Amino acid sequence: MLKNPPAGLIQGHENFFRRQQREIAFYFSTTFRLHFIHFSFCVLIIFLHVLLMTTPLMVRFEYVFLDLFFRQRMPIATSPAIAYIDMAEDSLQAIGRWPWPRHNHAALVHILHEWGAQAIVFDVIFSEPSTAFDDESLAEAFKEAKNVYLPVMLEASQGKKMWIHSLPEMEEKVQGRGHVNIFPDRDGTIRRVTPFLEYGGEIYPSLALRVAYDYLGEKLSTSGKLNIPLDPEGKIFINWAGKWKETFQHFSFLDVIRSYADIRGGRKPTIQPAQIKGKICIIGLTAVGLTDIKANPLEETYPAVGVQANILNSVLTNQFARSMDVPWNRDMLVMIGILASFFFIFSRKVISFVTGLGLGLVWVMVAFLMFTNQGVWINVMNPLLLIFSLFVFSAVFSITIGKKEQERLFALATRDGLTGLYVIRHFRSLLNAAVIEACKKKQPLSVILLDLDFFKKINDTYGHEAGDAALKHVAAILQNSTLIEGEIEETNVTCRYGGEEFIIMLKKCHLIDAAFNYGEKIRRQLEQNPCYFHGTKIPLTISLGVSVLKDGETVPDLMVHRADEALYRAKSEGRNRTCIEKEVQAV
Repeated sequence: MLKNPPAGLIQGHENFFRRQQREIAFYFSTTFRLHFIHFSFCVLIIFLHVLLMTTPLMVRFEYVFLDLFFRQRMPIATSPAIAYIDMAEDSLQAIGRWPWPRHNHAALVHILHEWGAQAIVFDVIFSEPSTAFDDESLAEAFKEAKNVYLPVMLEASQGKKMWIHSLPEMEEKVQGRGHVNIFPDRDGTIRRVTPFLEYGGEIYPSLALRVAYDYLGEKLSTSGKLNIPLDPEGKIFINWAGKWKETFQHFSFLDVIRSYADIRGGRKPTIQPAQIKGKICIIGLTAVGLTDIKANPLEETYPAVGVQANILNSVLTNQFARSMDVPWNRDMLVMIGILASFFFIFSRKVISFVTGLGLGLVWVMVAFLMFTNQGVWINVMNPLLLIFSLFVFSAVFSITIGKKEQERLFALATRDGLTGLYVIRHFRSLLNAAVIEACKKKQPLSVILLDLDFFKKINDTYGHEAGDAALKHVAAILQNSTLIEGEIEETNVTCRYGGEEFIIMLKKCHLIDAAFNYGEKIRRQLEQNPCYFHGTKIPLTISLGVSVLKDGETVPDLMVHRADEALYRAKSEGRNRTCIEKEVQAV
């Protein structure tokens, strides 16, 4: 064991550790800088998505998932108190073409009242001409039942709005009125209903709300706050209970009339009075071609009367569909974006893809479970698009940085650290490839080997830093002198051969061109442009040897050897000159 190690050994270890520390510090500073840039762009992408999340296009994309959730969830509970009285094709065939005389509706009201219906709700605007007998029959039926509800509708005609009342002369005989206006979303699908409509000093609640609150014995104030969830626009999301034919009880208008007659005649009826007792009977046209057919998330063709039943069901069963407000969705979007950004920044490509895919699937599942269990609708498409955008950007960023890193490593492996020229190892591979190409295409190939004159004297006189500056000055002139403007491939390649020696490969260049158009040009330019180091002028000259690839030569060794001999001759003959192979006279 060495008790007193040599000072040089200690100094060497200290230099090694300092280099290691510098390399580690450089690695971490570069990595931190790249991560910071990556994250900054991710934050910008998140900000752009936040700005776009409430645009009509993005809202429509969100509706795609909302409709999908409606179709995929299990049917929700329905109130047994709700029943349809369908005026369908069978009723039209038996009773006659629409509109029917009003005494038919009077008969229905009388029957439903007698059978104990809790509420009789018409989703029909009676606008057809009528006789005095029919009006008196219907008015008497309304007065007797006392639990009839009629619709009103706000319509626009010739640029003016007006309320359309169903049987305005009989409205004092009914229990309540409500609007039946339906405003589909931009894609034509019914998803929401306006709880109150006001125009011209008249304000009406939705017909279904009016009926539901009366059924529950609660007061519905048009000026008060509803105790039901509304969307940011103040509308009610319709919590569709199921498809038209599969949801709620359906009774035919015709079957009700016939069953009443059957009971009177002592025959077995199709519908028993007990099936009607306590029901909220919603009466509407459902015959194709006569009813207002709409599209909803479950079906493309859905009678508009079904809207009233579904809103009524939500109030009676306390099952509402509601959307989270914009601030909540925005905060979730930012949180998901930041989480995804960290995953993508610190993960590899495959892991990033799997992570992004998993994060998106988890969010879809969370959204679906929230909608299924609580009726809460949260944004799905916005987070998915954000995750996709961040993944694509991160992949492009990683590929770009990886390519830059490869270029940097390639430069470190092939370029001289001082002059920036190719190192001899890489130059040899390029020269070997150029020889093969020249032989194959029968093209000339020349090399110039040059040496900086009296380089040791420069180091001794001005210092090694000045010597390094002189080498970089020579390298810059060589690069500029051999560069061909507009070239796609490297035709001329310059290399630091070692120490103060350089070598130039000239493709498609004959011996004389190499000597006069390149060698002499470089020599004169360097002679006329001395190097300046901290204000000190350092005159520089070079000696050059030029050779060309001979016929039959398939390797560059002999050519380089001849250039070396020519260089030696240039130095021995006084330096600062160009000599070509075969002992041709110096220029």
